[in-house]
Amino acid sequence: MEDGTTTTEPLAGGEPAGTAPWTAAGPVGPGPAVPCVTSTRAHPAGTVFTAAVPADPGLLAPTRERLRGWLHALGVDEWDVETVLIATGEACANAIEHGYGFAVGGITTLRAELRDDLLEIEVRDHGGWREVPATPGTDRGRGRLIMARVMDEATIVGTPDGTTVRLVKRLSGGR
Repeated sequence: MEDGTTTTEPLAGGEPAGTAPWTAAGPVGPGPAVPCVTSTRAHPAGTVFTAAVPADPGLLAPTRERLRGWLHALGVDEWDVETVLIATGEACANAIEHGYGFAVGGITTLRAELRDDLLEIEVRDHGGWREVPATPGTDRGRGRLIMARVMDEATIVGTPDGTTVRLVKRLSGGR
């Protein structure tokens, strides 16, 4: 927007009216076109980052990089940035795989809010909920454990209407 509080990037299906083409590097830069929407805006209680990511695992890396940039801009310590990216990436990947089954048209929403030194992240899908047990003898099925270990709180609420993952991290004070 013209007031500088919100930036919008294209969502699958095209670009918002009046915008330049976007790529993984930003407006008209190198890299493939990345269909996602992100915004950063001032919020009375802190700062908020949002992204709408289509159910395509190939779009997770650019989304992680945008989140990384937002966290760096806020002065978050590199250790905290990396742990947040691990947990958030896992939650988004699970939404794409388990919530939507990689179905075209599924949208995972990511919202992060920083208040003082408390970072709260919500990853939400509107796909179907199903319990997926760990697969013996493989490295699969450890996402919940990973999220719980690197974050201070990790809760998953599944309903027939979708799944919400809430992650909380108390920042180490590098800001």
